[in-house]
Amino acid sequence: MKKELKYTFSREAAAIQKQQLLLNDDEDAITISVEGKPSILASVDLFVKDSADNVLFHRQLGTGGNVITIANDIRRASNGAIPCMLTKGVYTIELVLWHDARSHLLHTARVDVVCESGCAGQADPCGTVVWMDRRGKLSGYDSDHMKRNHTGWYKGDFHCHTVLSDGHERLSNQMAKADLMGLDFYSATEHNLVPATWVETDLLVICGTEITTIYGHANAFGLKKRPDNLDRVCAGDSREAFLDILGQLHAERSVISINHPFLVPWQWSCPDYPLDKVDCLEIINDPTYPNNHEANQKAVRLIDAMWNDGWQICGIGGSDTHALLHEWYTPESGPSIVGDPTTHVYSEGLSQNKILEALRKCHVFVTRYIEVSFCMRENGREVLPGDAMPEPGTFEAVFRFDNVREPIHLFVIRDGVRESLRLEFDFEYRRATASYRVNWSTDAYHWMRFGAEDEKGDCIFYANPVYCCEREHQFDTFGAAIDEIA
Repeated sequence: MKKELKYTFSREAAAIQKQQLLLNDDEDAITISVEGKPSILASVDLFVKDSADNVLFHRQLGTGGNVITIANDIRRASNGAIPCMLTKGVYTIELVLWHDARSHLLHTARVDVVCESGCAGQADPCGTVVWMDRRGKLSGYDSDHMKRNHTGWYKGDFHCHTVLSDGHERLSNQMAKADLMGLDFYSATEHNLVPATWVETDLLVICGTEITTIYGHANAFGLKKRPDNLDRVCAGDSREAFLDILGQLHAERSVISINHPFLVPWQWSCPDYPLDKVDCLEIINDPTYPNNHEANQKAVRLIDAMWNDGWQICGIGGSDTHALLHEWYTPESGPSIVGDPTTHVYSEGLSQNKILEALRKCHVFVTRYIEVSFCMRENGREVLPGDAMPEPGTFEAVFRFDNVREPIHLFVIRDGVRESLRLEFDFEYRRATASYRVNWSTDAYHWMRFGAEDEKGDCIFYANPVYCCEREHQFDTFGAAIDEIA
């Protein structure tokens, strides 16, 4: 079997284009070769579907190689494929051009696809851990599987990319880098894509996706299946499709995190999105990216405004890494690498369900390049970030910072009012310590959090607040929260 398919994209042409492939016989492997300008392929997603509309292959083209094999043998299948037998029948070869690329097209762009029987050699196989079945359900992913059993702090990254979407790193290399960074968990958050398979690793890999449109980017964690209509979301010109898929994920109890809310041109642009459908806010996104200095500072101010209004939304970090180690944005930026920033989660064991349960409780703090250990107590009882403190009395906290290479500034924010705290520095050992004590009142809603900044004012430590009582919200949408800090 060999068939050539031709696709033509322009501003006027459809963003989603489908052609049929007829298999007259059962095949244990087919190879699909895609040719086109690299600038176009980098913005094209390829879907291969069977006659029942099951997605057998999905990946963004451009960085992961454009010769693809779908095979029954997992060792021969490409990244993005579900290992399966291809029975005789009609299949759909669907290309989706992303909205941004389509809107900037000046000329017609052609993409040629050749489908043929057999298997090409695989430079980047799909891995040996199968998560997804042919129907798109994550039947092979065990959300309760414990990588470790002890209760304590676990380190990870909630926003990463590989060659499955527009990242440059292979899965196996990404896992090696995460391990070298001392991480315990890694989040698979490819653009509008849920991985069907993964590589063997000692890390906990949280199964997620980054829903990506011109209206904003949001991560969803704890998926049970591939969301419906991902091709419409890739095409990206429908606000309705974006909100529908977020609604679908929220209804399925996925954890929803709004990413880089102020990073132009990928800022959040749904001002009427309800805050009761937001679980987390990314308060530090790739700090090496040139435009993120002010965007991250503004995200921290936004989450403070949310907590000040009684919204218990968890602040997390995400490296949003796309690059190889030598690919720096500027000569001074340093590498964008998995684990920078690091999000620390206090969890009763290392499984996806336990980590996400802790996220919902806001048992989380975020760091950049420094090591932080601390203990907080209310009337002698240890409390965690995110905990309610319902009893009046004495609150005490002690902090130790290691790997301190320059002066840092520690502070506490109580009910929106910031107070600087004194640090004792020992630069010979790159260490700093501090303590804090205050009378805690429970007469009304109160909240309090600790943080630290470097000399440039960038956040290098964010601990989610402790609080007491509830309060009536003065705003309930994302846009109204933004107005609070305008």
